[in-house]
Amino acid sequence: MNRRNFIKSASAGVVASSFMNMGKVLANTQVNATEYRALVCVFLYGGMDNHDTLIPYDNESYSKWAKIRQSLLNQYTTKRELNNLISINVPSRFAERQFALPPEMPSIASLYQQGKLSIVGNVGPLLENVTATSIRNETAKLPSRLFSHNDQQSTWMSGKAEGAQYGWAGRLNDALINQGQTQANTFSAVTTAGGELLVTGTNTAPYHVTDGRAATVQALEYFEDNDAVKAHFSALGHQSTNLIEQDLSNKIAQSFDANNMFNKAISSQSNSVGEFPKTGLGRQLESVARTLAVKDQLGTNRQIFVVSMGGFDTHSGQAQTLPKLQSALDDALNAFNTSMESMGLANNVTLFTASDFGRTLAINGDGTDHGWGAHHFVMGGAINGGTVFGDIPPSELNHELDAGSGRLIPTMSVDQYGAAFGQWLGISDTELEQVFPNLNKFGARPTLFA
Repeated sequence: MNRRNFIKSASAGVVASSFMNMGKVLANTQVNATEYRALVCVFLYGGMDNHDTLIPYDNESYSKWAKIRQSLLNQYTTKRELNNLISINVPSRFAERQFALPPEMPSIASLYQQGKLSIVGNVGPLLENVTATSIRNETAKLPSRLFSHNDQQSTWMSGKAEGAQYGWAGRLNDALINQGQTQANTFSAVTTAGGELLVTGTNTAPYHVTDGRAATVQALEYFEDNDAVKAHFSALGHQSTNLIEQDLSNKIAQSFDANNMFNKAISSQSNSVGEFPKTGLGRQLESVARTLAVKDQLGTNRQIFVVSMGGFDTHSGQAQTLPKLQSALDDALNAFNTSMESMGLANNVTLFTASDFGRTLAINGDGTDHGWGAHHFVMGGAINGGTVFGDIPPSELNHELDAGSGRLIPTMSVDQYGAAFGQWLGISDTELEQVFPNLNKFGARPTLFA
């Protein structure tokens, strides 16, 4: 372990939260480019049921879907009958097939129809193109530890199973630094609740924000007038010839400076970011909006945010749990879109969803089990909105994209998905191939952006 990595690991163990998660340079570093762009990842922990998110709507496909899931569908309070679903327009390449969203997602359906949101079909981690036949013949090269929560969360964020050090969004920010499009900045990568791996790079570290404020050492509130205690915790005036102590001292002092800078900027911001639902995801997206409102004070032209929502591991009680989660996601995304439009940032901020994996089409009686590929949302004024990118495999069992029990074999890799966002941020193809080493094994990246 080299000295930099030792210091990074040691720092994390000294103090929890953003207190120690610092970039190399504080936020007063000036950037060269003037155009601002930001990504917001909404990570849905547990594995969102793709089969109950984008639902077949034409009579033939719907009948096959409903027959497989009938005993589970009977348990829903808000029924998944055709006249209850919200149909959406889809590209002509789907021929006679039609699709709809569940009744708990009226705002997402409306944003889609208005061209402000799109769906990316059947995304998941891949090392190469795979079919059911190649899996049966044991010739397929598969990602490590498929269907494991921790490992697939890590694989989605980094391309590797649990234990990975750097995430692809953090490496995208590293690439921007390498290209000279931005400079290392403490506030380039912000997380509100987990997902640190995604935004960690060699020159990029996650900065933690909670309820719109920098995470701080709460114990200091009890020593408000004690300068000696403050100096101790902030490492002010610390002198040592030990290199590790010097680095730790400098990092602690920088952390205090960054937290003070962030909280001062937030406190000085008087314009409303709009109303957000009082849910976990709503509060996190409100924190993102408040941070975006002070982007000029924070001095960075590129930012990547991670927010999260849990509860999608619906092995049981899916009929009671999933509709509430879908409704909360719908409300939060709608509020965020309204906020971005009111702030004039809709074209500068792109939101996208990610998750451990999808779920099985087959049911286990009371819920669904771990899947693989899944469908995701992309939202923002810069996207090609109101369409479906990629493939939507049929809602049937035992086809060439069924890994078993209706687990969809992805037809779009996470590499392609992430690279499309990286391209929008301004990263060159050469750098993208460094961030996503398997990228050239697959087809073209989805043309998510206009």
